Amino acid sequence: MNIEDVRAALSAGNVEALIGIEECGWMDVKSEPYMVDKGPHHKEELVKDVAGFANTATGGLIFIGFKTTKVNGVETVSDVNAVPRTLVDTETYRKLIDGRVYPHIEGLELRWVECGGGRGVLSIDIPAQPASARPFVIPPPIGKDSPSVAGLAVPVRRGDQTVFWSRQEAHRRLSAGWMAIGAPAADDSGAHRAAEGSVALRGNTADRSKAQRILAAMPFDAPWLRMLQGRPTMRRVRADVTRAIDTAWDALIADDDIKFLDPELVDSHTTFMDSLRRLIDELDGMFDPDSGSSPPAYVEVPPEWKHSDPERYRQMLADLSAARDAFLEARIELMNSMNRRGLLS
Repeated sequence: MNIEDVRAALSAGNVEALIGIEECGWMDVKSEPYMVDKGPHHKEELVKDVAGFANTATGGLIFIGFKTTKVNGVETVSDVNAVPRTLVDTETYRKLIDGRVYPHIEGLELRWVECGGGRGVLSIDIPAQPASARPFVIPPPIGKDSPSVAGLAVPVRRGDQTVFWSRQEAHRRLSAGWMAIGAPAADDSGAHRAAEGSVALRGNTADRSKAQRILAAMPFDAPWLRMLQGRPTMRRVRADVTRAIDTAWDALIADDDIKFLDPELVDSHTTFMDSLRRLIDELDGMFDPDSGSSPPAYVEVPPEWKHSDPERYRQMLADLSAARDAFLEARIELMNSMNRRGLLS
């Protein structure tokens, strides 16, 4: 099931449909409510989890009232564990989110599904937010050495976990923005401004050409890209998808000697290429189940590892999912950087 399938099941009140689904980049499951009246840590966990999903390309869902069991190292919904309605204070949840997450999350929905006897499950639905609104920031946790900048922390999803930007990541992104904005020059003469305008015009023309070559190598509607955007489990990947990714890489790397001129684009493009290379490396580590066939129909994480080497199986799935998510985030950031520069019109 993808995120829209799960939303549809919840809308229909079919909470049992979630049994068997794994936690992932767009879903987190809690067996107990956020006890926000029990101290600051519980409040911090709520806003961190919500902001983490707001900082993804897909948005996400937080479910309260289900049991999970580790299956091959992956948290998997195993049963409905409906919680008392009296323990779920949706009004306070919303006030905390609205008050501590900046900017405002559009379309946030808290939905209670009654299961009988005054018990039920809660979904917190964080729709995909405009890229221009990211990153969503929160106050840094109290009493923790969490990475923060100017009293702010940036939670993000990494696989099925919510973590904070490291200080290095925050510095890199802030630096890219600083370079893109630039500081006023000491020489503010008309001739100097004209020279700047000339350079900007040349850069825009060259960068537009570079952007068009990227879009030709990786069209928005590429089927393999749409497949990855569905955030599937990565146990098995069709070989035609891996070949399409390799073809895109070949076209992009052939053009890699010609760099963007805009500093923001240089930074986001470098991150994008690094993430694509990492994704390819992880896919290359998968196995062809029919090694004698040519070409193979798909590659996979060997299912027998579930029993013979469960830690290796879990780690490979986690690495594949993390590489996919990092690539999708880096691609979106590059597309938005190009769009801010007017290179997609």
